[in-house]
Amino acid sequence: MRTTAELREGFLSFFEEKGHVRRPSASVIPPADDPTTLFIVAGMQPMKRWFLGLDGPPRRVTTVQKVVRAGGKQNDLDDVGLTNRHLCFYEMLGNFSFGDYFKDGAVEYAWEFVTERMKLEPERLWATIFAGDPELGLGEDEVAAKAWATYLPRERILGLPRSENFWQAADTGPCGPCSELYYDRGEKYGCGRPDCAPGCECERYLEFWNLVFMEFELADDGTLTPLPQQNIDTGMGFERAAMLLQDADSFAEIDILQPLLDWIRERANADYGASDEVTKAYRVVVEHARTAAFLVAEGVAPSNEGRGYVLRRVIRRAVQFGRRIGLEPPFLYELADVVRVQMGSVYPELEERRSEVADLIRAEEERFRETLARGEKLFEEMVAKGEITPEDAFRLHDTYGFPWELTKELAAERGLEVNEEEFTRLMEEQRERSRQGSAFDVDVKISGSAPRTQFVGYERTDVLTAILAYADLGDGTFQAKLEQSPFYPEGGGQVSDAGYIENEETGVRADLIKATRLDDDQVLTFSGEGFGEGMRVRAVVPWSVRFPTMANHTATHLLHKALRDLLGEHVKQAGSAVRPDKLRFDFTHPQALTTEERERVEHAINEIVFQNRPVRTFVTPIEEARNLGAMMLFGEKYGEEVRVVEIDGYSRELCGGTHVRSTAEIGPFVILSEGSVGSGARRIEAVTSGEAFALLHERSREAEQLRAELVETRKQAKGQTAKAERTEVAPRSEEEIGGVNVYVGRMSDVTMDVLLAESDRIKQERQPAAVVLGGSEDGRVHLVANFDRSLEGKVDAVEVIKAAAAEVGGGGGGRATMARAGGKDPAKLDAALERAEEALRAALA
Repeated sequence: MRTTAELREGFLSFFEEKGHVRRPSASVIPPADDPTTLFIVAGMQPMKRWFLGLDGPPRRVTTVQKVVRAGGKQNDLDDVGLTNRHLCFYEMLGNFSFGDYFKDGAVEYAWEFVTERMKLEPERLWATIFAGDPELGLGEDEVAAKAWATYLPRERILGLPRSENFWQAADTGPCGPCSELYYDRGEKYGCGRPDCAPGCECERYLEFWNLVFMEFELADDGTLTPLPQQNIDTGMGFERAAMLLQDADSFAEIDILQPLLDWIRERANADYGASDEVTKAYRVVVEHARTAAFLVAEGVAPSNEGRGYVLRRVIRRAVQFGRRIGLEPPFLYELADVVRVQMGSVYPELEERRSEVADLIRAEEERFRETLARGEKLFEEMVAKGEITPEDAFRLHDTYGFPWELTKELAAERGLEVNEEEFTRLMEEQRERSRQGSAFDVDVKISGSAPRTQFVGYERTDVLTAILAYADLGDGTFQAKLEQSPFYPEGGGQVSDAGYIENEETGVRADLIKATRLDDDQVLTFSGEGFGEGMRVRAVVPWSVRFPTMANHTATHLLHKALRDLLGEHVKQAGSAVRPDKLRFDFTHPQALTTEERERVEHAINEIVFQNRPVRTFVTPIEEARNLGAMMLFGEKYGEEVRVVEIDGYSRELCGGTHVRSTAEIGPFVILSEGSVGSGARRIEAVTSGEAFALLHERSREAEQLRAELVETRKQAKGQTAKAERTEVAPRSEEEIGGVNVYVGRMSDVTMDVLLAESDRIKQERQPAAVVLGGSEDGRVHLVANFDRSLEGKVDAVEVIKAAAAEVGGGGGGRATMARAGGKDPAKLDAALERAEEALRAALA
């Protein structure tokens, strides 16, 4: 057993032989009923209900689980690159027992696998156990110590404190003492201290397998309660185990990640291992490319909150470190495709969402490149002052979009500190100003002691009621609170109802200006006179106002679901406005919808409308809503009980708005527009019901006139498409010299990036190859020499490119197998390529 493929299959097969059921990896996104972490942080987490004894599990299970530890308390993001072993995304090999074997069995299986299957040297293995904790009321784990003593001398069984050897995935939930296996990698990885041992922060003793004896549930108050049964949860770090099998210095050098390292090495301006900083940069880029690829493939999109914020940090941190070794964004999206090549056969979501992964990552890289250009200049000006104040950091973040984490990291590299507590205070003040600025601009004059209004607008739009409280505002307007109100107060994206109250005895009417939400109460502002406290009135929401609002609100739910089905689960609602005349829906997505995508969204919604599916609303405990998979808005505060809107067999969302009784009542759905509303966010405006019918009728009336115009437009578009020509490489020479395929060519009007990409393509097609390409762009010359790695020592790309660049008045540099140059004289490009040919012949003949 040596390769990662052999390790993966060998582990699962071993435990299948021991009676375990093999299960596939769950998503890295926790299920709706598990809000404890942003991501799956352990192999046991998808099986939490089994550990709690809530469902009937198999007795024994084995998995290889995808894990992401970034964001929240389980956060290794900032450690990536600092050590040889830390990752954000990794795979966890696990074996689990539910009320079957316990400590003795877990230790026996672990020892057998690492010594007989992995063939690790027994004399270099150490074990740690839980040393006990008075606060938990637990002593040293003597049972685990005795189990290990069967295989190890007592001096290689160490007791460690709760921080190291008591496992819990979150603040509450299943937990228990644990025992970890360490491997002594030798003195060359050590710190040199005489007391160096497992638990030391150096790289000598590598912890690679954690055996968790899951027997307690941890409550909010810190108390432990025994679980219904004693369970085993083990987790072996896949990449760490591979490091041991392959004798790799770090995770980046194992076989499954080596191609990523090679990809970077081909393009970087410094080789891996050249310095600590260069090595750190390589490792960060390798790790973060894989993390980003898997998060996007799981439906996460970059944003400023939750999982999207973690993804944004991962991509931007990779870009930041990539630039230190000469990788200019966008590059990470290409490296993410190498991840697909390496791991797509195991995790098909990488293949299925290949284009989405590339598009989302590239778009985020390009946005960050713009952010860096704006913010770095200002940052350096601040550094020149000798300090970065919290106000400086806040200005960088608030005005220029410069991430706080990047400010902190760059400042630390220059020996500067930023007061994080003060920065956080400034950010909170800004959030408070935003909250106040977005509040309703109604100055409530009615006393807070007035009785609460009962909202009856879900069931009735015409009600006899009474004015409970009244305040004259002057200018013919007043505020009132009704005993019962059919008026929906603005909130949840739905506008305030329009309508009126009427004194049935006198016929006097006052028109509603706005219904304002006050938590679970409301205040109404009217235009009119002749009303007062205690008066009996009729309150009416005209059906011509309420019905299209209901149709539009239900349509936003259909739109949300249709977008997620078509574009991916990264689509999240980012705002909405539901009015009688139209709806507006904002959502997270990195680029514009194509015409085909718009049509497919419209078709999907109209199909559900045509199916006349029932629309139901019900109130339920929030935990039950989570169990039902109801969509919830991130950051929204919900009570213990919530209102669910369910479109039969299609969608469930938490919503307090007004809705139709069946989808057929929505009528036709037509998208008016789709556009950008900021970085990573799009907006769709649409109409339904009568407005949509009127629009379609008008379109039909104008169809003949438009058809002729459309035919002409299509003709013109086809003509222009036919004229478009793809820039091709024009070869100057193509021959075999000394067993090497030499290719020298030129291109017109191309960037250096295009030139480099073409040289890569030609090199791959003609291996082993030595490729030199030249091109010009806006009066500048670009030259690139791209040689197969097997030619190192035979011919030097730097020497070849320097000789060529001298002809066009320029210079260049790079590595033995990859070099670039620029020049000022495009007229002498052919002479430069001729010099390159001569240099190649001289070296290879």
